[in-house]
Amino acid sequence: MLISFSIENFLSFKEKNTLTMLPDALKEKESNLHIPYLYDMNARLLKSVSIYGHNSHGKSNFIKAYLFFRDFILSSAEQNRGESIDVENFRLNSETTNLPSFFEVIFYIRDTKYRYGFKVTSKKVVEEWLYYAQPKVRENHLFHRFEQEIKTSRNWQKETGIILDKAIMFTKNYQLLLSTLIASNEIPSPVNKIADWFKGNIIVPDISEEKYLKYALMILSLERYRPLINKLIDKADLGFITIIDKIDTLLGKKLDISEDLLRVWYKTELKEFSLYTQHNFYDEAHKLIDTVKFEFLKSESSGTLRFLIVACLLCQAIKQEQLLIIDEIDSKFHSLLLEAIILFYNDPKINVSGSQMLFTTHNTILLNEVLRRDQIFFIEKNEFGESSLQKAHSAKNPIRIDSSIEKDYRKGKLGGVSKKIKQGENQSKLDF
Repeated sequence: MLISFSIENFLSFKEKNTLTMLPDALKEKESNLHIPYLYDMNARLLKSVSIYGHNSHGKSNFIKAYLFFRDFILSSAEQNRGESIDVENFRLNSETTNLPSFFEVIFYIRDTKYRYGFKVTSKKVVEEWLYYAQPKVRENHLFHRFEQEIKTSRNWQKETGIILDKAIMFTKNYQLLLSTLIASNEIPSPVNKIADWFKGNIIVPDISEEKYLKYALMILSLERYRPLINKLIDKADLGFITIIDKIDTLLGKKLDISEDLLRVWYKTELKEFSLYTQHNFYDEAHKLIDTVKFEFLKSESSGTLRFLIVACLLCQAIKQEQLLIIDEIDSKFHSLLLEAIILFYNDPKINVSGSQMLFTTHNTILLNEVLRRDQIFFIEKNEFGESSLQKAHSAKNPIRIDSSIEKDYRKGKLGGVSKKIKQGENQSKLDF
């Protein structure tokens, strides 16, 4: 489970900014919290976090930061000499021009807490570190790297032996050691667990891309996800009874096949996939007499289609205990549909295994009553082009429980609102 993610000197973020899933000492909506009980029964983590802010203030850049971080971990071992590392530092200040970008994540995997991060320029990895801690035991390093000088834990060195030695030898200055270890034929423990955790992160920077529809259909093809998806769709009241999927006659009938097999099969055979929705059919007296099928992609609205995509991703994340990150989660949704999604996700009877979600939105319906005060973050950009992330409620900047967060946000009291728009809020008309 994610504890925090920090970035510095990347895109519009000049200073170090941290998004934390650690809750404040609030007595509201305790069902919106997870208990990482294997690590500490007294610890708590937020199930979900929302990020608000004016357009172009940095919400998408924060998502891009995590996407780069995750992808570089999983792919830098394939980076070739001479290729530029696809990282972009803050470009609006001379101070940051030649400084590396910083990324760090802290997370739980069962009974262990890990802290992993790196500093990187477009040419090389400047620093990289991996630390771990277990209950009532202080933090220790597995490795800490400065340029090409790598210090490893003696105990871990003994356990991993030649695997670690080879990885260190073959890791170039433009590659991450963690990435090299993940790419090795025998992934040493606990790198195998860490790799699985990162690979399980679902990151959606643009839900309108066709690949997410295809991925959603793949999820819907698996029996173990469909009941939960249908439950969410039923709560959303989208006007149809259930979703019925017809898969190519090659399979003959619905089969609960493995996801790995389905991924391979999907590339060629799922092109024949047809998705239908089933609607009630009534007589003149409005008595139910039958049902009618409509081809989903032709008959349903784009908002309904995107809701299905989110529903599928959400339900997979819940079932697989994954971290889900979505930019503009409610694109083309009615406000109440967004509310239904968040209430469903935070439901203690549904999300019980540790799945977490981070999402951006402009919809203010969540700001009162749906979310805890510490589940809300705001991003704003100053006159120097620097984005900053801050939690709505904290010990230093508390929000009264009876405050109207939505009203205060709209007035610009909490940040994340354009100062020009705020300054002109009392104008009776616009000047052109």
